[in-house]
Amino acid sequence: MVKFEAIMLEDFLRCSDLTPREVRKKVLQQISGFLESMGKSIASFGLVPNDLSSFDVENQTRELLPERSITVREEDLNAISLLNEKQRHAFEIISHRVYENKSGAFFVDGPGGTGKSFLYRALLADVRSKGYLALATATSGIAASILPGGRTAHSRFKIPIDLLEGRACRVSKQSSLAAMIRESKLIIWDEAPMSKRSAIEALNDLLQDLMNSSEIFGGKVVIFGGDFRQTLPIVRRGNQSETINACIINSPLWPSLEKL
Repeated sequence: MVKFEAIMLEDFLRCSDLTPREVRKKVLQQISGFLESMGKSIASFGLVPNDLSSFDVENQTRELLPERSITVREEDLNAISLLNEKQRHAFEIISHRVYENKSGAFFVDGPGGTGKSFLYRALLADVRSKGYLALATATSGIAASILPGGRTAHSRFKIPIDLLEGRACRVSKQSSLAAMIRESKLIIWDEAPMSKRSAIEALNDLLQDLMNSSEIFGGKVVIFGGDFRQTLPIVRRGNQSETINACIINSPLWPSLEKL
């Protein structure tokens, strides 16, 4: 790092008004991102100087920066005042858990077109506007694209597509993705009834591991939502009973979810 430091600092010094210390941190964050893409951690290479911590460097890499740069739209903030009675009830219960640092695992149930996504957008805008992280995910890419900053749950939490290989999410506890998940105040998973219960149980295992907690979903505030009247999980060559057994309602987690 010392040998090539001057060369690596050049572009950052030319294009910004940052202090030398901030520029050095930017370079280290870029290196950390490159290493992470190869499954490595910068902490393993002794590149971080004593006046910076590995957490400071890794915590601002490619996973976290896009989340922090999500624009909160005015119309989503205004949506809070337009919520109907049942949406407002759910909004207040969930917000209370978020800002009081209390755990909460919810299932928002409602037929298609009754305003679940409208509620999610209001919650995401409220949390993000206060400077906190909120992760928006969905089972399908189409549903994820409706939510600001939305990703598929399989992509966001590295859940294996073929769950026969095991339930474990492929997230290292030392990665920036793990740091981002730990920092998040709210996690939303839309169209959850379309997903197999094993995927949702894998998320529970991941959060408990990352948060070092035996509470459901590691004590995080997590919202699942969807409509059981629509598409259920797809079980290859499965009969009706196998499909129903794969549903979230047959998960041991289901009785612990608060239904809204």
